Amino acid sequence: MATFKNGILGPFKGKVGKVVGYELNGQYVMRGIGYGKVNRKPTPKELANRKRFAIAQTWLQPLLEFLRVGFQDYAPTFQGFSAAKSYLLNHAINGTYPDFVIDPALVLVSFGQLAQASSSNVTSQQPNTLTFTWEPGKHAYDDRAMFVAYNLEEGIAESDTSAAKTQNKIGTFVLSKGFSGKEVHVYLAFVSEDRKSRSNSQYLGKIRVL
Repeated sequence: MATFKNGILGPFKGKVGKVVGYELNGQYVMRGIGYGKVNRKPTPKELANRKRFAIAQTWLQPLLEFLRVGFQDYAPTFQGFSAAKSYLLNHAINGTYPDFVIDPALVLVSFGQLAQASSSNVTSQQPNTLTFTWEPGKHAYDDRAMFVAYNLEEGIAESDTSAAKTQNKIGTFVLSKGFSGKEVHVYLAFVSEDRKSRSNSQYLGKIRVL
């Protein structure tokens, strides 16, 4: 049985014959029962798309919590992880099937209209610690820096979505002991205190943690 919203001509939730109506990301959609069940052999293009989606999913999974903040308002029907994956698939995958490669320098872990740093740098001056420095663009006094350190070889990442105030121009990020001696890919972004605005992330390269 289905229930209708706004009368017989409006969207519905539930099963009507061989059609199911449901809500997805704030929109009402329909699909046929049995949708997604394919008995035929996949085409080369379908295999390539599946491979692209799989490696994007695996690459972004360690960043899940950070992406919920960094990609919060990417698009009306995309939030967080799904939004970041959409961007990665369109901008950061190189190569041809089956040898796809993700370029960390092209990945965004945050997306928005807030100003980026006009210059930035990262160093490791103490064990398990990264020190970020930057020259801020146009920011409010209470905007915050956001940090990401991603060990791609082991598939682990740590992040901070509410680090030092942007106007401080410096922030320290203490990592778990397991990061000592490992190389990490590093990203810097900024977010407003109320979490309503954020910047595009900036890739600061790869660095070995002391």
